[in-house]
Amino acid sequence: MVKKKQNPLRINYQEGIIEEKLWQIRDRANINEPKLVNVWTVDIKIGESRSFVDFIRQSVQKMEPVTFQHIKRIKKCDENNECLTVIVCSHFMIKEKDDFMHFMQEAPFSFQNVKGSSVVPQNGPPTKSLSMEWSNLYWPLVWRGNPNDQILNSYVFDMNFIEATLKQISELSLAEQASGKQAAVVSAFVNPKNNEVIFVSDHRHVCSPLDHSIMRGIRSVAELEHQKKQDHTNKGESETYLCLDFDVYTTHEPCSMCSMALIHSRIKRCIYLTPMNKTGCLESESGDGYCMHNNHSLNSKYEAFRWIGDEYPAAQIESNVCC
Repeated sequence: MVKKKQNPLRINYQEGIIEEKLWQIRDRANINEPKLVNVWTVDIKIGESRSFVDFIRQSVQKMEPVTFQHIKRIKKCDENNECLTVIVCSHFMIKEKDDFMHFMQEAPFSFQNVKGSSVVPQNGPPTKSLSMEWSNLYWPLVWRGNPNDQILNSYVFDMNFIEATLKQISELSLAEQASGKQAAVVSAFVNPKNNEVIFVSDHRHVCSPLDHSIMRGIRSVAELEHQKKQDHTNKGESETYLCLDFDVYTTHEPCSMCSMALIHSRIKRCIYLTPMNKTGCLESESGDGYCMHNNHSLNSKYEAFRWIGDEYPAAQIESNVCC
């Protein structure tokens, strides 16, 4: 990852806009609200902090689904500096106390005062002042800068490829509209391993009302992978797990069904052209404001971006149509 000042792309980190054309979709209404997670804590002797750190690295990190990079795992448990209170793991890793006590039998240090009631922010705060506030309310944090800035700075944005793909789905969508199709939604699924693109259109008028373009695209990826196995044409290639790390381009903001299907398919990001204010499920101003792609109640997420330039129009679709 390059330093922000060395990034060749023009990124407005405050607004989340890349090259003045690609706008990051986030749940801005709840951006300053922490997603809290329960953690298991114990008290240890000061002299055993090194053993604790080694134990975390060797036995916890590989199984822990929560990233604690913004959390200070160790804090003083009293003013006399006689002991330390430490975070061992989250309740996502170990839920029941009996299981936690069994796990801690392997700990190379003595401990006491086992608690599972402490909560910490699962996500890093966007500002330094908020970091201080959350530290006072929950648990001491480490300020490493806005985590979303780091996400934007680390992403690869091949703007030429992005624009070429958006141009194609725009043209296909307009052509379908000209032919009389009512739900002229077109999507493109890009395999991260080889940049192979699968273009799919909405077929709800042909067979099932659930045949949205994104649902058909997910099935197409699965069918292609299955065919490769049948034909033994994928020798030397690693198997594609669902749509893991795929980029999905679509002409219209996905509905709740399609947005959730992308969650389950483990895509990396979705880029679309047109918001759907009544039926969309990504923008906080759309539908019921679910922001499905980074909803705190889900255990997986993907990034979403809307093209805010006017170069690539999409077919006009009635506002109550799910895409």
